[in-house]
Amino acid sequence: MSEQFNRDQWLEAVKKQITDQSIADPSVLGRIRLAQIRKFDLQLLKWMHPYLINRCSKITDQMSQHTLDLYKMQSMVPSQETKEYLIKMYEEQTRFLFNGVLDGRFLTFCDQSALFFLNKKLSIANQVALFSLYHRALIETVEHEVNYPEQALLLSESLDKLLSLEQQLILERYQQLKHARELEKEEVIRFRAYHDALTGLPNNLVAEELVDDLVNRYNQTRRSFSILKINIDRLKMINEIFGRQIGNELLIALSGRMKEALERFNAELYRISSDEFMIICKDCLNKRGLVQVIEMLLRTTEQPYHIDGKEIYATFSIGISQFPYDGSSSVQIMASAEAALREAKKSSRKSFFFYNNELHQKLLMRLNTENELQSALYNHQFVLYYQPQVDACSGTLIGVEALVRWKHPERGIVPPSGFISVAEETGMIRDIGWWVLDEACRQMKKWQERGPLKVPISVNLSFNQFHDDSLVKRVCFALEASGLQPEYLELEITESTMAEDLERSIRRLKEIRALGVGVSLDDFGTGYSSLSYLKSLPINQLKIDRSFVLDIAQSNQDQAIVTAIVSMAEHLWIDVIVEGIETKEQLRAIESCRCRAIQGYYYSRPLAENDFSDKYLA
Repeated sequence: MSEQFNRDQWLEAVKKQITDQSIADPSVLGRIRLAQIRKFDLQLLKWMHPYLINRCSKITDQMSQHTLDLYKMQSMVPSQETKEYLIKMYEEQTRFLFNGVLDGRFLTFCDQSALFFLNKKLSIANQVALFSLYHRALIETVEHEVNYPEQALLLSESLDKLLSLEQQLILERYQQLKHARELEKEEVIRFRAYHDALTGLPNNLVAEELVDDLVNRYNQTRRSFSILKINIDRLKMINEIFGRQIGNELLIALSGRMKEALERFNAELYRISSDEFMIICKDCLNKRGLVQVIEMLLRTTEQPYHIDGKEIYATFSIGISQFPYDGSSSVQIMASAEAALREAKKSSRKSFFFYNNELHQKLLMRLNTENELQSALYNHQFVLYYQPQVDACSGTLIGVEALVRWKHPERGIVPPSGFISVAEETGMIRDIGWWVLDEACRQMKKWQERGPLKVPISVNLSFNQFHDDSLVKRVCFALEASGLQPEYLELEITESTMAEDLERSIRRLKEIRALGVGVSLDDFGTGYSSLSYLKSLPINQLKIDRSFVLDIAQSNQDQAIVTAIVSMAEHLWIDVIVEGIETKEQLRAIESCRCRAIQGYYYSRPLAENDFSDKYLA
């Protein structure tokens, strides 16, 4: 288009283009209105159509190659049919964008594209990356073919609107199709979730639910019950000698014998791990009655199992605990059975063991450790360390993460790995977490009063804290007590923290964001499902997990994943920070992925309060 530009003549030519907008779907019409797609936008793009004819095949080949490259990065080999479909798909997509028509065929194309992405296992991250590349290719084509800035600007704006609509429809349909497939498998998945796939027995989840129910009902019924935890002796050796297939058949036969032996008792059998079973005796049996059950079970081991022409003997060890004598809660009673089983496996005289006072004393030692941890909170033995978050290019401080340490009077500074698991198991993590939140807010406000430290402080939320109904109130209290403004607080959560009830988790996140507090999704990339619901989460930051950083300097695949995540986050207006940077090579690789915010030992280890103050407020 080299002729002299006459704006009025050009607009007149554009408005002569015949278009058709015959979509009747109300939800799509609402999206069209929201995107402000008008007749003039369709006329503009249709006017551009003749100039794209010569470059259409180039765009199609280019996009097909980008998609095939994604397959290679995932070590997948696309079929010839897939390659041919890619070419056809991008040809149709380009035609639909520039034919001046928005009708049912356009929606059908979006549905077919979504189905293609689902069938070919191209994730949302992959799709977003392809959308971005396709958008760039079209814009470059427009700029190449159009000589006048005003034409290019108007065409680009119209193209952006239509591409955005198309992307929304494809991603939405992709989610719907994925959800439909999940529903089709729901019954199978539900059974597998609560039953052992090999024996068909209910699994540990069902067993734990029953124990909880029996414990809760005890106050009304005063009925006791017993747990028998069973470990199959030498199962690993049997698998190694005869093969796993025979080992599996042995387990099926063994579980059948045990079920038969239990028929005369009010007892249920569960398979709780590869070589462990559990029996819950719901009758109020005394020790003599339980020994009778055990003897019936042990008699099943007297005869060998004949499997595939082989004669195999299988024995097992049993640990027994009784409620309420060996524990007052479901956790304690199952822990008692586990402790008794360990003793049974040690014994060379008999294959079963009842929980007793000696074992109880051993468990008390663990309780003493827990008590020591409990007193640490009230004796002010916890301290915070602070790890800087920086801009990789300038080295400027952009945030700081608060990390808890235990200042033990005898062991010195104890890292989280030395006490967090105990705190989580006992529930003490909630009180420790609230202290961390209060202290982090107080310390940041103190630093701000001393100097111009206008960056947010990040605090990790445990599973217990996030699902505590008082969470929002506790955050408000921490802010009010410290005087810290909400925009200087960032709460970090993990995907697993939300997985139990995603809908409820999203509501809670919205309540936090309504306060003006930031929310960061920690360890991003370690879970698959996070990609599918990311657009629904009210978060403002992703922390890419360190597992993608470890080999990123040598791994093109890790770089591609990080690049895709960064691109996706940009489209969703979400900031990205990468943790675990330890080397210069890792830093360069991360910068090549267009991510500037970093955190890791390469820049700084977590610092004590005084060290942090000396470095950033001196």
